[in-house]
Amino acid sequence: MTGARAVRSGDDSNMSTGPETKADRPATSTGALHARERAKAATDNDGIHLTELAATNVRKYIAQTESPDTQYLYIGVKGGGCSGLTYVLDLRDERLAPAADTDEVFLSHDIVIVCDLKSYMVGNLGGTTIDFEEGLTGKGFTFKNPNAKHSCGCGASYSA
Repeated sequence: MTGARAVRSGDDSNMSTGPETKADRPATSTGALHARERAKAATDNDGIHLTELAATNVRKYIAQTESPDTQYLYIGVKGGGCSGLTYVLDLRDERLAPAADTDEVFLSHDIVIVCDLKSYMVGNLGGTTIDFEEGLTGKGFTFKNPNAKHSCGCGASYSA
């Protein structure tokens, strides 16, 4: 299993909680808040999991937002880094950035996790576990993706 790190810093403020607009994500056909209703439990080979420590830290960030009841954890990938793909981790408000009908939606430790279909497929994210680690270089969220073929030396990017 290959692991990769999210952006790390000396503090635990590496997750964006800034405002979003509807233009940032495609809206659902109804615009209704329904990510939690659509969420399915992740299995070992399908879905995205949080460790208890990661879930505790996500809850801490969610509690600091204006509307904790409508927050979800967004996971994605984008091109970049020395291995080809970099993880994206963000808190989003479903009222402003509703999950698209094509998004993959999971529930882990009672936290809704949304991943756009393209990231899920291209990033080969099925079975990925998100953890939280503290070390000499700082603290932050880490990704353990069993489908990653190669990770760079710093662990910030991978190839699928």
